[in-house]
Amino acid sequence: MSLESKIEALTAAVVALTAKLESTNVAPAAPLVNPTQAVPTVAAPAPTTVTVAAASNTVAVSGTPAGMPPPPSFQAPAPVAASAGAPFSDPKGLIDYVMSSYKALGPQKGAQIQTVLTGLGYGNINDVKPEHYGALFAGVEALKG
Repeated sequence: MSLESKIEALTAAVVALTAKLESTNVAPAAPLVNPTQAVPTVAAPAPTTVTVAAASNTVAVSGTPAGMPPPPSFQAPAPVAASAGAPFSDPKGLIDYVMSSYKALGPQKGAQIQTVLTGLGYGNINDVKPEHYGALFAGVEALKG
């Protein structure tokens, strides 16, 4: 059974249940009382009539029920120019690059890498998004020069 036919079956069941609920007047259950006590008499509410439009199961040419908007179409995200001049394109390459740059710069200048990170809005190297790899690379290279 395909997904579309399951959806149609569930829609029909919901419409049928809704119509049944609206066509019957369900009174609340009477509270349990002691048989020796008198039970108060309550007048039943007047019945109400509700007209429910029947759901159309007409299927349009596109395969979706008539009156329904077409299903959304999803496109694969465009590849991010992650490196944008950086010699790495994944988190492992980023960390390897930053660690080797820290060692090359030494502890005093290497600590300025954190300033580059905070300038990009990050507090941790693991949080850097691929679209910011190029800016981080440029910032670290500026420290070297």
